[in-house]
Amino acid sequence: MTTTNKGNKALKVKREPGENGTSLTDDELVTMSLKQRRRTLKNRGYAASCRVKRVTQKEELEKQKAQLQQEVDKLATENASMKVELDALRSKYEALQSFARTVARNPVTSARGPMASVIGPLIPGKVGATSVITIVKSKTETLLQHKPKKEPAHISL
Repeated sequence: MTTTNKGNKALKVKREPGENGTSLTDDELVTMSLKQRRRTLKNRGYAASCRVKRVTQKEELEKQKAQLQQEVDKLATENASMKVELDALRSKYEALQSFARTVARNPVTSARGPMASVIGPLIPGKVGATSVITIVKSKTETLLQHKPKKEPAHISL
């Protein structure tokens, strides 16, 4: 920046390459009318405030972009876990359908008498109830069963 001293006032002329418009030399600025000098200085002030505004707006948009990227990553992770869960549910569903077809093709024969509970599981075509439970039991149910329960704190007066 170049300064021109005229009395007590110093006029600053901005000379930066790449700026829009032409830069004024000291001689041109001195020969300008007072009205034109005021307009030029006001314009510089407006240009400076626009630059500041543009920079702050850019920073805000970059912050917003980072937040949105985090949200997209979180949703992608959630989507992947839901796909895994959906695949597990599909395989359980197919296993249950296969089991239902097997039971439909081979009807269960009921054993009678006092030994029915012992012989029943040994009869061909009859499937024990535990096999159905094993197929149906899900991973989340297993995790919930092994999760320790918290006891409520007692308040003493």
